[in-house]
Amino acid sequence: MKKAALRRPTRMSEEEKQALVAKILAGDPSAFTEDPEEARKIAHRLGWVRAPERMRSRIEELRAFGEEIREQFEEVVWCGMGGSSLFPLALAEIFGPQEGYPGFTVLDTDDPETIAEIEETLSWEKTLFVIASKSGTTVETLSHYRYFWKAFEDRNIKPGPHFVALTDPGSPLEKEAREKGFLRVVHHPPDVGGRYAALTEVGMLPAALLGLDLERAISAAEEMFEASSPEIPWSYNLSAWLAQYMVEHFIHGKDKLTIMADPLLRPFALWIEQLVAESLGKNFLGIIPIVGESPGSPTVYGPDRYFVYLGLRGRENLYRRLFSDLREADFELKTYFLEDRYEIFAECVRWELAVALAGAFLGVNPFDEPDVVRTKRKTREILDTLRETGEFPVEFYLDEDTGIGFLYAETARIEYPRLTALIKKFFQDMSPWGYLALLAYLPPDPELEEIFRDFRTLIRGRRQCSTVFGFGPRYLHSTGQLFKGGTISGRFIIFTRKGRRPEQVIPGEGVTFWDLQFAQAYGDFRALEEAGRPVIHIHLTEDYREDLRKLYDIFEECLRL
Repeated sequence: MKKAALRRPTRMSEEEKQALVAKILAGDPSAFTEDPEEARKIAHRLGWVRAPERMRSRIEELRAFGEEIREQFEEVVWCGMGGSSLFPLALAEIFGPQEGYPGFTVLDTDDPETIAEIEETLSWEKTLFVIASKSGTTVETLSHYRYFWKAFEDRNIKPGPHFVALTDPGSPLEKEAREKGFLRVVHHPPDVGGRYAALTEVGMLPAALLGLDLERAISAAEEMFEASSPEIPWSYNLSAWLAQYMVEHFIHGKDKLTIMADPLLRPFALWIEQLVAESLGKNFLGIIPIVGESPGSPTVYGPDRYFVYLGLRGRENLYRRLFSDLREADFELKTYFLEDRYEIFAECVRWELAVALAGAFLGVNPFDEPDVVRTKRKTREILDTLRETGEFPVEFYLDEDTGIGFLYAETARIEYPRLTALIKKFFQDMSPWGYLALLAYLPPDPELEEIFRDFRTLIRGRRQCSTVFGFGPRYLHSTGQLFKGGTISGRFIIFTRKGRRPEQVIPGEGVTFWDLQFAQAYGDFRALEEAGRPVIHIHLTEDYREDLRKLYDIFEECLRL
């Protein structure tokens, strides 16, 4: 993309800014670029501005399908990654299935423990799998499909009636779904990218399966579009003001957008994180979303921070003291209080339009992800080597005190490969205006997330730096673009563990889920190293929870010195 000149919102006239909003909402790619080829690509990604209008005509069809599934099944397993999973995950955790509707599990990992747990707990005759992949080629999602399809066959259950595909028209997945007799094929809108698809079938199909009020959801989205119309003066435009808030702080050196949320809304923050990171983290710049940190006193936050809080009306007192402390310390804070949970559908509009506008202001294409391919390429190479030789092309150093393995990139090199020395130097070299990402290829469960939240609190308190956390491979489809294509201020620690399950072979691939998971982790290590990012790969034992406790003590010791 030919980089546009930076447009500072405060230096544009009211008419120019409103014209920019009008272009985006009209689906005009000239809001982002003057390059004809790039304009053609962007034009094919602007269908989200018409999503509520399109979905309104499908309410009855989706509602009827939700009722059909309700009568036939007791459990729905939604298989997807990134844009195909994060908003369904938010809906499942914020609303849950309504009374009488099937349980709803989002599977966006290839972790072998998670796969095994699903296998052991399913009532197979009463379970529906939704295979959601826009391209129809997402490796994790197709692995889920092929593995669970065979699991039905092994139990002498005809698989087809237990599968639904959500994919682009004409994709390889659609072709296979029709050939194999899936219960239904639902089309992903081809002119909408995954992370902008929350208000399309990607969000409304799971909403229907959960028994939510689709009319109410779409009406909330329509109201926000009306409140973001180009006819509305800029200072009253709800989406435009969020865009200006983000961009003006970025221009003044504050690139850490710290998003805090009411505990009931935290899953939605993961969707916002992907939208911001993947849309704006490229061309060696980026607004860095910080999501999931524990609230702290203003003294632990650096001057590169600014804040957004998303809460529910009637629960304002949860963080009132924190708000007061932040403002007294001269931190910028914008608060949004939702009247009820259905207003997250309106927030989708606010954030989608705000992030698109921010991309236009910063001169980046908010609809591509050019650096994601780095890890995909490395992963394929590593798996090919495994298939050819029976081994991974990696050898870890071993910490004799803990039994934990580790690797480090050239950018994190030390003279003597000892784990404590490596971690000590890693933090000594870290600037307070950078950020640290802890990336765990482990089961995505709340207990582990809390353990890593303790790591984040420790590091932030000692180094006054921002911290990011992500389960792998989920983050590869979310923040991974920012890590490899955005600002070079990031440092990264990847966690894997032993635990291959030889019985979990993915049909047609000749590798297990653990093999795929490890190849993605090591592939991302190599991709980050190739991009010049300081990165450590820590390989835990089978007793990885105990290893994490040992590592916490090591981190605490190293950060004290």
